[in-house]
Amino acid sequence: MNDGSISRDLDQFLGAYFHQDWDLEAEDWEGVVDSYVKARPVARALCNLAQEIDNLRQARAEPDLEQFLVNSVGVDYLPDPLTYTEWLGQIADRLRTHAAMIDERTASER
Repeated sequence: MNDGSISRDLDQFLGAYFHQDWDLEAEDWEGVVDSYVKARPVARALCNLAQEIDNLRQARAEPDLEQFLVNSVGVDYLPDPLTYTEWLGQIADRLRTHAAMIDERTASER
């Protein structure tokens, strides 16, 4: 379980979406992120999550980050050939991309 160094939202996102059976829900990590966004299409929340991911990447060195994600959060995804730091960066970027698309769609509906 989360040791308290990340928010409940980030803990639930990583632990619940990248669990041991993640590949039954999507072909790849991008599909997992897309499923999360589809269930929670709120741009501000996605940006906040992306920022927290960036903070986590900066706060922990790679070996500590991997140990934390796997042992404390329950992530069961190996981002090979990427490092966990790189992989989380790509997740944050994808969340921001989705947030921007949601904002654009909202603006065009006005």
